[in-house]
Amino acid sequence: MPATLPLPPLSIPTFLQLELASDRPSPLYIHRSAAADIAYESSAVKFERLLNFLLLPPQLERVLWFGAVACFDAWLYTFTILPLRFLKAVGILVQWWMRNAWKELCDLVDSVASPSKVVHAWPDPLRRKRRHRRTRSTPSLLQSSHKADILKGLLVLISCCIMMRLDPSRMYHNIRGQAAIKLYVIYNVLEVADRLLSAIGQDVLECLCSSETLDRGSDGRSKVIRPFWMFIIALVYNVIHASALLYQVITLNVAVNSYSNALLTLLMSNQFVEIKGTVFKKFEKENLFQLTCADVVERFQLWLMLLIIAMRNIVEVGGLAVLGPSFTPPSTTSDPAAAFTNATRAPLTTASILPKSFTILPRWTGQVLGPFLIVLGSEMLVDWLKHAYINKFNNTRPAIYGRFLDVLAKDYYTHAFADQNLTKRLGLPVIPLACLFIRAAVQTYQMFAAMYVPAPRAPLAGSATSSATTTAAIARFDALVHAVRSGNMWDAGAVWAARIVFFLVVYLLLLGAKLVLGMALLGLARRRYRGMKERERTVYDAAGGRRFGDIGMVEVDEDKRRWIAGEEKKEKRRVVELAGVDRYAMVAKRIW
Repeated sequence: MPATLPLPPLSIPTFLQLELASDRPSPLYIHRSAAADIAYESSAVKFERLLNFLLLPPQLERVLWFGAVACFDAWLYTFTILPLRFLKAVGILVQWWMRNAWKELCDLVDSVASPSKVVHAWPDPLRRKRRHRRTRSTPSLLQSSHKADILKGLLVLISCCIMMRLDPSRMYHNIRGQAAIKLYVIYNVLEVADRLLSAIGQDVLECLCSSETLDRGSDGRSKVIRPFWMFIIALVYNVIHASALLYQVITLNVAVNSYSNALLTLLMSNQFVEIKGTVFKKFEKENLFQLTCADVVERFQLWLMLLIIAMRNIVEVGGLAVLGPSFTPPSTTSDPAAAFTNATRAPLTTASILPKSFTILPRWTGQVLGPFLIVLGSEMLVDWLKHAYINKFNNTRPAIYGRFLDVLAKDYYTHAFADQNLTKRLGLPVIPLACLFIRAAVQTYQMFAAMYVPAPRAPLAGSATSSATTTAAIARFDALVHAVRSGNMWDAGAVWAARIVFFLVVYLLLLGAKLVLGMALLGLARRRYRGMKERERTVYDAAGGRRFGDIGMVEVDEDKRRWIAGEEKKEKRRVVELAGVDRYAMVAKRIW
């Protein structure tokens, strides 16, 4: 540091010359210390940070897609595997009841046939008030897992029966009549309620299916009081949570179907508020993992809600007409000739003179897929920007998402065919979402039956190409479809037979999808878990540092960190492994 600083240039030509110069100014004008030549961050560091910012979306999407598909697999489990396990457990229970009833009947017959062998002893007065102990009846073969399957099945059935009392159409019109700002507030309140109910519901369902609740007592008998009250609590929670999700779906449906884009834009702005609330904060790896789990659940729930809305809108706009004339809404005209003319002429689009056969996609796809793509696209963009800026401000590399994927894959692989630990870690409310879809599917089926009631097709007299057998088969199929949708009392047997066949086919398709998807996910999780174990066995040598995590990352030890940061604290920071982090665990300053 010189004794006196040089004077800056006082003439305009000299100042302009220094501004236009390519080299540094002379020490006669500006004093520059030697420390100023060392940049705070080199260009290589900034370039790497920028490259990480641009390469983050693929790494993030790998975790989000795996988690969302795993959530879909757990959701399919409720519709496919859980009914089979429920029937298996009920079969074991009924078999035990029948065996005990047959044994009691045989004992009764023996006692009637030989009354002299029966000895009636007065009960001990001291044992009258004691609890009944098992004497001759054998304990059932029901295990704790069987009892959990029965309770889950009853929980879904009773919750769906209670939710059938709700009228989604009336709820839709009540929400639609509200102001836009009030609808925005309702959607935010329902979103917060969903997270709060998910946090408490996870504990309720775990306590309901725990061994402390379902195991036998010391006397060999099954517990009754605690499972009963836990089931009542779980039922109340499940109905409330499923109803809140139903209101959220209907609110989003009102925004999608609104004539003005202002309402949909208002709800989409709620997603961009997440950027403001997350990127300007300090994030540890545990918080980032919880935020990633929250994004996985949020994306899956958004998929499911938009699927429900798309099903409803397809039925309303007549999208099922592409499947054939049997799925076309009935014509309002009463003239058979006019109806035949309207059915046989080439349909025209509203914006072109080309027939529908010249178009690749039906015109209703824009009405249905437009909001679907807008909402999902905005959600993906918000996730990319949010995680990219979090990693930028916290100096985190995208490789951390590979560790997140390893943790999720390990949960899926090590807990396969047992308890679904992955859904517990993610905080996914599987049973409320299943009840929500069942209620929405029933409403869609009722709308389908009310709107698409076709009249039986009359055979054409001048048709020379169709055979009598084909004509009779088509007429029989049309009559069967008409009977199913109209609910004719004369064809009640055919109606129920057709419904059973329809739902059986749907169940078999879902079961096949569940098995194929489960096998694919299990294979992928096995490969990730094997790679994780191989990296753990790799020897990492870092002089002056210590190995951190399971991929060989090196950071400065605690003494050097305190020396650099000037800390005087002697206590060491508690290191939390990602394997012990759940969605709703307070491992840092905030739960996401």
